[in-house]
Parts: sequence; C-alpha cells; structure tokens
Amino acid sequence: MSVENELDNVVTLAAPERTERALAGKHVVVTGFTGFLAKVYVALLLEQVPDIGRITLLVRPRGRVQPAKVRVERIVDRSPVFRALRATHGQGLSAWLSSRLDAIDADVEKPGCGISAEDLQRLAGADVVVHCAGLTDFEPDPVRALSANVAGALHTAQVALRLRAPLVHVSTCYVAGSIGKASVAESLEPGVAPSGQRFDANAEVRALQLACRHTPDAQQRVTVALERARVLGWPNIYTYTKGLAEHVLAGVRGLETTIVRPSIVECARSFPFPGWNEGLNTAGPLAWLISTAFRRFPTVPHHTFDVVPVDDVARGLGAITGAALTGRAGGVFQLASSDHAPLTFDRAVELTGLGMRRWTRKGGGTAVDRALFRLLDPVPVPVEKPGPFAASRVARWAKDLRITLGELELPEALKDLRTRAAGKLLQAEDDARRVDKMLQMYRPFVHDNDWTFRTDRARSLSAHEGAFRFDLRDLDWCDYWVDVEYPGLRKWCIPILHNETIENDPPSSPPFRLERAQPWSARAVGK
Repeated sequence: MSVENELDNVVTLAAPERTERALAGKHVVVTGFTGFLAKVYVALLLEQVPDIGRITLLVRPRGRVQPAKVRVERIVDRSPVFRALRATHGQGLSAWLSSRLDAIDADVEKPGCGISAEDLQRLAGADVVVHCAGLTDFEPDPVRALSANVAGALHTAQVALRLRAPLVHVSTCYVAGSIGKASVAESLEPGVAPSGQRFDANAEVRALQLACRHTPDAQQRVTVALERARVLGWPNIYTYTKGLAEHVLAGVRGLETTIVRPSIVECARSFPFPGWNEGLNTAGPLAWLISTAFRRFPTVPHHTFDVVPVDDVARGLGAITGAALTGRAGGVFQLASSDHAPLTFDRAVELTGLGMRRWTRKGGGTAVDRALFRLLDPVPVPVEKPGPFAASRVARWAKDLRITLGELELPEALKDLRTRAAGKLLQAEDDARRVDKMLQMYRPFVHDNDWTFRTDRARSLSAHEGAFRFDLRDLDWCDYWVDVEYPGLRKWCIPILHNETIENDPPSSPPFRLERAQPWSARAVGK
C-alpha cells in the first residue's frame, strides 16, 4: 500500500477551525528565538496571524549590556527573516509589533528558566509554550549538552506547568538512533532506547552527570558520553541528549506535552524568501565537502537524505501549535520528507554538482574551481572504497611532502618559493583532516542508517490548512536544490566554514524598539 493510500486511512485530526483561528487572541511563549527555526516560526506567526494575542520570547541575556529586549530588537531590526514585516509596516513597525511581541530575560538551563517573579506575572494566562531552544552540535561537551537539551527541556516544562499551559517540545527525527534501514513511526515508547534496551531516563541523566563530574578533561567526557550513547543506540551526543529529553518529559505528570521532530532543516523554500538559511546545518558542510577537490562523497547512493525546508517545518509547527491550543495534539509529530517526497544521496550529490556548475558559470569561485567543477563530477562512493583522493590519504600525502620539502637543500632564490609551497601544503593538510573529521561525524547519517520517517499525523493534521499546511509532495527537488538550496548555502552557510562574516541587513531608520508590554492578564483575554 502506498504512503498516500495509507494516509487516506488515517483519522483526520484537523477540526473545522484553522490554525489562524486557533491562534487568534492567544498568548504563545517561545524559547530559542535566536536560533534558525524559531526565528522563521515567529516571523511566520506574525505574518500569517496578525491578530495573534501575544508572542513572548524567553531569551538569554548577554550580561547587562544585552538583555533579552535588546537582543530581540536587534534581530527584528537586522535579520533578513523580518524583511517583509519591516517593508509592510515601515516606521510603524515598533508600534505594531510592541502590541504583539514581548521579550523576557530567561535561561532555560536554570530552574524555572531563571524567570523573575515580576516577569512570571507577565506570563500569567499564557496559552501554550513552544520550546525550540537546544544545542545542535553533534559532539559537544556532554556537560553543555545535558544542560541545554535535557535540563533545558525540563525547566521549560516547569514553566508550562506553572502557567497551566500545554508544552510543544521541538526534538529531532534522529532520536530514532542507529537502527539501520527502518521505518520510524510518530511515537515514543518511554524507557526503551533505540537499541531496544530498557532504561530509566532520569537515572541515566544522573549517571552521566556523575561521570562528567569525575572526568575533568572535556575530550574524555565526550568519549565517555559517546560510549554510553552508542550502547543505547544513539550515534552521537546530540541525539543522545535529545532522546533523553523526550523520555524525561514523558515522565512529567500533569503536563500536556506534544513532541515535534523535524529531520534536517534546510534553506527556506519561499518564506521569508527562497534560499534563506542561518548558521551551519547538515547540508551546508556536506555541500562544502562535495565542492572540495576530494570530489568523492562516502555514502550509500540509494539511502535517503531527509531534508525539509525551514519554512515547511515552521508551517507544520504552527499547525501543531494550533492543535495543542484546541486539545487536538499530544504524542509525536514528525516533519520529514522521506516517506512522501524522498531524496536519495546519489540524487543530492548529482544536484549539488549541477548547482556548483551553475554557480561557476555565473563567475563564482576561482579559475581552479571552475576547471575542477567542469572536469570532475562529484560522485558518491562506498566508505570502504574511498579512492585515491580520500581525505585521510590526502592529509598524509600533504604532510609527507611538506616534511620532505623542508629537508631539501635549495638555492637561496628558491627558499621563498619553498616557504609558500609549505604554507599551501599545510593548508591542504588541515583542510583534508577537517574533511576527514566531518565525514566521520556524519557517517551515521549518510552511510550507516537509512531511515524513513513517517509523517502521517503531521500531514493529516494540516491537510485542510493553507499557510500552515505541511506536505512536500509538490516539492521539485531539482528546482529546489539547484535554484534555492545550493545558492542559499553558498550565500548564508559556506562562508562560515571559511571564517567569513555574513552581513545582516542594514539598521532601520529609526531603529526598531520594543515597548514593554503589560502583564497578559491585564488585557483581560481569558483562556
């Protein structure tokens, strides 16, 4: 039976009222606003639901110089995400947004998110809490990962309980773990790890915290956490701590919790504009790897590369938020492409090559880049057959050649040339080691596993939506990857790998200012 036919048999969860109606006049509390997804989500809510009651952003202050209010003002004033709102409202943006947007100093890594008693009053009467904050590094210090991903989720749950509001928790599809080729349902079995082993999530967290306290070296802590993660079936510290957070939240009594799992969140399809991205996500480094001289990408060609445009994730999250407000959510929703709009790795590598060729034809890159991309197509290869230009081999060759060059007796006239050549070889060696490290880090996602993430609930929930519909069956991967994704990565992500600065939009005149909002209860809008 096809996915589409199976979807027809799913009970449609959507009520006649649409998401816009569910959100009208409501107070939505959001964490993680400084991150990629949450910015798009908040901007989309403001754009599509202008009569939303209020969105309160819980933002960590940067000392006394940048409280939450100042950080939010700068993002709204300078981030490309808010271009459309700035263009629509012009100098009236401050007044328009100040009646809909609020910012509170908070830190999800502290109990109760570190919210003051006064600010907690401003949250009184909030209708839903959407938790987008988290640490997305694959192999961070587990102390940081536990604090951000596990404690952060639990502390946000404490706030939701205090407010008597449902919690929408953003996780990741990859909590499914290292399970080979498998179809992953929109479900969670509390206390069962991806390996099938039963475990106590809270005891697991305490044991890892204790191990970290007795391991002073950060790299040793990473090793300890990775070993435990892999025993339970998670490939890295990121998925381990995000998975633990889901299991810990499942044990919180008296809280209506909905878990939302996106897959790989990538460049916007249309909102705020095609190609927008921020920071380094999975496809950015992979596109960079393919565009290097190594040209061979170790993967299994027919495995699925589960990518979703960020605005599609934001639309799905919006629909799920609306459902949580009306008692139609709960459980797990996955926002992915592999079950109804699959993209394979060989196709992604091919389309990346096409994107690179188009970029160089328009004058991008150096003369060497243009010659390289014209003569050599990127190809997926098995990990066990990396070819002569494997990154680890190139690193060894560059190092050996650099050492040999340094030992040669050369005339004085050639010593400057040797110095320059040695510098180039050192850079090539560093690049090759960097590539090799990236390939090892991404191996579970591009080679070892082939997940198909089911999205039946998410698509059924939003089937009658307009602006908040989640369905990727109309996504043409060739058009998206060549015309949107690759140019977006080139503009917004790959420069970061070269330590280049990506400029924000110029400041508005006058700059956006967020007026302090009155407590929500004072506006006499009841639940």
